[in-house]
Amino acid sequence: MISRRGHASPEARAREDQTRFIEDSVKKVDKHFGSICNELGSVCRKTGRLRDKYDNVAKLCVEYAKTEPEPLKTSMTHFAERLSAIQDYRDAQIQRLEHKVINPLTTYGKECKHTQANLKSSIKTRNEEMKQHDKVETLRNKSGGDRHALTQAEAELQRRMVDVERTTRVLEETADKFESKKIQDLKKIFMEFIKVEMLFHAKALEQYSAAFNGMQNIQEEEHIAMFRNTLRPTTNMQNRMDLVNQTADMSLGDANRPATNQQLEPTPRPRNSAQPSDQHTSRSRDQEDDEDDDDDYDSEEDSQEYDDDEEDDDDEDEDDDVEEISPQRNQRARTKPW
Repeated sequence: MISRRGHASPEARAREDQTRFIEDSVKKVDKHFGSICNELGSVCRKTGRLRDKYDNVAKLCVEYAKTEPEPLKTSMTHFAERLSAIQDYRDAQIQRLEHKVINPLTTYGKECKHTQANLKSSIKTRNEEMKQHDKVETLRNKSGGDRHALTQAEAELQRRMVDVERTTRVLEETADKFESKKIQDLKKIFMEFIKVEMLFHAKALEQYSAAFNGMQNIQEEEHIAMFRNTLRPTTNMQNRMDLVNQTADMSLGDANRPATNQQLEPTPRPRNSAQPSDQHTSRSRDQEDDEDDDDDYDSEEDSQEYDDDEEDDDDEDEDDDVEEISPQRNQRARTKPW
């Protein structure tokens, strides 16, 4: 913009200030909106990479869940599903940001260029008007100048002044529309940005809350018990040890139980079943057989005497049996452990 404030009228100086203000406003919007648009585009790209990383985390959680027993497997699978659902919401967040925030901001590059073009046209018209004004002043200051040339110069100056008024009015309208559109779009764009972020975080909070409750319901004791059962499996030796412990407990219970009358009284022992009596009787029978063989030719009286002696021997043997058995009657009969 060409500035000739030293020779310009107050109206011209006011127009120059107005033009400079509009120019600064457009440049400010073009600069800062472009920077915001670039940074938001970078945020979307980085969010996309973050989404992909979280998808990999969910995939790894599913692969790990397949190696665990059922309770933990189910919990980890549900956690991976929740995490994957959050990434779906994150992908929708990226698409909404690109459509409702970034794209409207990119259009301001064209808006700024259009406004700057109008601004340059207005500045050019004003400069031409100022040049024509200087030309008229020069012709007026010449003595004996051409009146016809002066009249044409003044007519051209009037035409230039009309063009300046028209371009100034158009520039003001353009700047006003630009500023109105800027503030409306700025409000709408960033409200959409806030809505997109709130929607994503609300949905993510729901999924994270459900995932937190699922992880909180993991039964640590149950998992540790299953792990210990796998770590120390029950073997045959363990079964035998359990059987021995059970038997010992039963024996201890029988020992503490009061004894019955049949267990307290000794069982009478039959005399004929005693082992010493059986041996003595067998020995007497052998001797009798030998004497019968030797005395086949003896008289009946000798046989009678032999029988009497044998009866006496039997009586003595019975007395010996009684003496051998009688000390055992004081012994207490044993009871079996079970």
